[in-house]
Amino acid sequence: MVRKLIILSVAIFLIGGVVFAGGGREEAQADDQWPESLVLGMVPSREVSRMIESIDPLTDLLSEELGMPVSGTVLTSFTGVIEAMGTGRVDIGIFGPFALVLGEERHNLEIILNSIRYGADHYKAQFVVREDSGINTLDDLRGKTIAFVDPASASGYLFPYVHLLSNDIDPDTDLADYIFAGAHDAAIIAVMTGEVDAGVSFDDARLELVGEYPTMMEETKILTYTEEIANDGVAVRPGLHPDLVSAIQNAFVAVGDTPEGQELLDTLYNVSGFVPASSERYDVVRRTYEEMQEFIDF
Repeated sequence: MVRKLIILSVAIFLIGGVVFAGGGREEAQADDQWPESLVLGMVPSREVSRMIESIDPLTDLLSEELGMPVSGTVLTSFTGVIEAMGTGRVDIGIFGPFALVLGEERHNLEIILNSIRYGADHYKAQFVVREDSGINTLDDLRGKTIAFVDPASASGYLFPYVHLLSNDIDPDTDLADYIFAGAHDAAIIAVMTGEVDAGVSFDDARLELVGEYPTMMEETKILTYTEEIANDGVAVRPGLHPDLVSAIQNAFVAVGDTPEGQELLDTLYNVSGFVPASSERYDVVRRTYEEMQEFIDF
């Protein structure tokens, strides 16, 4: 039942249900806007405190590149940023792949950039368990607990969920329970501390936690991976002037070309830069979501 409620809420979100409708959307859809300032919205892929420490320097760099003020805001969910963009309160959003697709469907957000991580524009989701857990195959997860990340996360929910379903494991009936940890590192920490039996994240989120948990790599192991996923990216709200959209795209690329910008992007999202992209880059995410829907009987 929990699973069906989550998927149903996402479906309502996609088709424009009134649950998320807000005033000001019409204003946000006006053509060729060139506001005096811009707002960048983010969702934590790491713990929020780490992002708050870095968001102002990033928006400062973007302000320099664009020649106009850019401020930043960190929200607690992907849908929060999407709705803020749909109502014109946020102009630019950095999202995971699934959230990019949701935002495009719900509010016609325009995907403009794909991130680069470890020299690649794609990655996989991983299932992590403790080395001493006795869990050696996906089938061993039956009756166990799992930490997902966020209902609108590609590597933190969508792809792992479909991977389980494709292997005849229904999280709603075959697992003892599952939680949403809110961030990728939080899902891994939940495994390390024994709060859950398994956790999912982008690969390999464990490396970021070795400083805090020196024995992380010895005490945990990767059970399996999902198929490849297009990296997270950047979208802008509808209505912005095309020249401004192009300038925003160029500004992110330029920031990623500097040592200071690369350091900030690595701190925030473990990425080194951005390359131009469009909606088609995320077709694999759309297909996976459609596969997920096939398992749901509304």
